[in-house]
Amino acid sequence: MKLYYYEHCPFSARVRMILNLKGIKAEQVVLPADDEQTISQLIGKHQIPVLQRDDGSPMADSMDIVRYLDSLDGQPIIREPDTPALHDWLDSFVPNLQYLGYPRWTQIGLEEFASPSAYAHFREKKSQTIGDFDAALSHTEAKAREVAAQLERLPQIIDLTPTHQQPRWDDVTLFPMLRSLSVVKAVQWPAEVRAYTVTQAQRCGLDTFFDRAC
Repeated sequence: MKLYYYEHCPFSARVRMILNLKGIKAEQVVLPADDEQTISQLIGKHQIPVLQRDDGSPMADSMDIVRYLDSLDGQPIIREPDTPALHDWLDSFVPNLQYLGYPRWTQIGLEEFASPSAYAHFREKKSQTIGDFDAALSHTEAKAREVAAQLERLPQIIDLTPTHQQPRWDDVTLFPMLRSLSVVKAVQWPAEVRAYTVTQAQRCGLDTFFDRAC
């Protein structure tokens, strides 16, 4: 199997979580941000992550990929709950994550942005979503306060205490988003939310961006 992914991408991180948790061997390929041809040839459009299975067939939805990988051995480990209120929370959180994250993920040495053309391509494309990167950076303080308020609500939505021995669908949904947010230095993290993020990263063998936050 082969996984095409981006290091910054929370949807990619979902798949990397389950690969690590289950000890599944797969070739992992970070695509340059300006390479849209490789994935388009597989699924007819550019979407990350993509898993190419052993028979050559591709899968493109991150949650579908996680379910597939978790069930390969007939012993799935991801448990309920899958909290609807968490999905509602993410609806308003993700645009803020993108606004704060897009200009910063390009600044911390991630492989998908290694070439000038990859950086330029990503900046041009994502500016269509959040506007000019420099303008977004200038509005960091206000947006970071908004995100901090959103993080404060999380413990009322799901249990963040790090006592669960098996991953929950809530963890697969939430942790990768918080990992991606950890690139934003200006955000004031509630202690419980940060501890959850660090613990989940350790459990599933992924890094965070706290040490590179900008």
